[in-house]
Amino acid sequence: MVNPVVRFWQNSLKAIPAEERNPFLQEIYFTNYYRARIFAVVLFVLHLFVIYIDFRHKAAGDWVTMPGYEYLFYLHIILEAFLVVFIVLMTIAKPSERKDVRTSHIAIVLSFILLVLVWSASVSSVDQMIHGMITVYTIALFGIAAAFYVSGAMSFMMYLLAHAYFLAGITITQQNEKILLGHYLNGTALVIIAWVLSRLVFSTRVKAFLDTRTIERQKLEIEAAKEKTESILKNILPEAIVKQINGSGYPPPQYNSSTTIVFADFVSFYKIAETSDAREVLKVLEEMFNSFDDCVRRHNLEKLKTIGDCYMFAGGLFTDDNQLLESVEAALEIREVVLRYSDELKSRTGHDWALRIGIHTGPAITGIIGSWRFIYDVWGPTVNIASRLEAASLPQKINVSQQVYDFLSSTDRYELEPRGALAIKNMEAVEMYFVERNKAGSPSV
Repeated sequence: MVNPVVRFWQNSLKAIPAEERNPFLQEIYFTNYYRARIFAVVLFVLHLFVIYIDFRHKAAGDWVTMPGYEYLFYLHIILEAFLVVFIVLMTIAKPSERKDVRTSHIAIVLSFILLVLVWSASVSSVDQMIHGMITVYTIALFGIAAAFYVSGAMSFMMYLLAHAYFLAGITITQQNEKILLGHYLNGTALVIIAWVLSRLVFSTRVKAFLDTRTIERQKLEIEAAKEKTESILKNILPEAIVKQINGSGYPPPQYNSSTTIVFADFVSFYKIAETSDAREVLKVLEEMFNSFDDCVRRHNLEKLKTIGDCYMFAGGLFTDDNQLLESVEAALEIREVVLRYSDELKSRTGHDWALRIGIHTGPAITGIIGSWRFIYDVWGPTVNIASRLEAASLPQKINVSQQVYDFLSSTDRYELEPRGALAIKNMEAVEMYFVERNKAGSPSV
């Protein structure tokens, strides 16, 4: 069950969605809390000086000739005592966290606001015996309206109680009927204006809160959309290219002096596709390519694209190193994935699944091509040679060029089997080698 104080305070919160009301109440409570504490301290210090003035009036004999000065002294003493109590309570009851707001915290702040209003009404009532003015009451009305956020029903009740106390007080202490009538009219008009100001201040705070929440939601939506867009881009383009696009726009084509290109293609895939269930074949292809993706990512290489049943990736695109060792290791792991699941794949499709892989390293041009459904691609003889090496390979074999052989032969990690030369139209023949891990060597790069 909602506490009556809290429920009373929520009466003017209909403009705020239900799920936002508690955060709003907590926010305005903390604003009121810190302002009330500052008010209490300032009033306490100020009235030490006022009490000194009271004693000067006593010394001058004003307490005898004008009893109102004596009554003001006692009102100042009472206020000081209450201020000490409030300062202590607000220090002790300070919530440890912004969410730890209880009814007692709200009640302390609201009681302080009501005290200031009632006390100012009392001072102006007593002041009728001296100057006949209502200055203190007026200052308190507008000071409270401008400084504190109080909801409609609670604000109305506070101003009503304070004004009733004010009217009763001046009726007793002001003997001049004309002045009393003026105070009735002026005081009532002032309290109405102050209450309207209080409502405007509170409504402005509600609007500011809603605007802030809207901006925060929009910011989160924009961030989510940005992350989604960036995620989509990262699935299309290499992460380094996405960063360049976000930072400075589309990057120009780049010349890479040493890039490793790898093609992996399933043997006789067209026969598998023609004689097997299409959905099952596509499911197998997706599973295999997902496993290939894991291998490529694990070695910090870049997947370029898939062309039907052909999988293409590269190394050395965004580093000074050609990442040849990493590319060879990734190719070996990809082949091992297919070997590991060969029996399962045959039982699902009725066909043997085997890879041919070709690897070449050399210069290449890279960049984004197209403005509609653009892709990041690689061009140059290195790509053509790698593709021809894949086509000239054998099932479950990795076919590499002379350049790859020269690099790998300097290590003891691999066994390299010569295969002769591969004739390529309009180019020099390329020496070919099958590569396997050296059983005595380390399998890791």
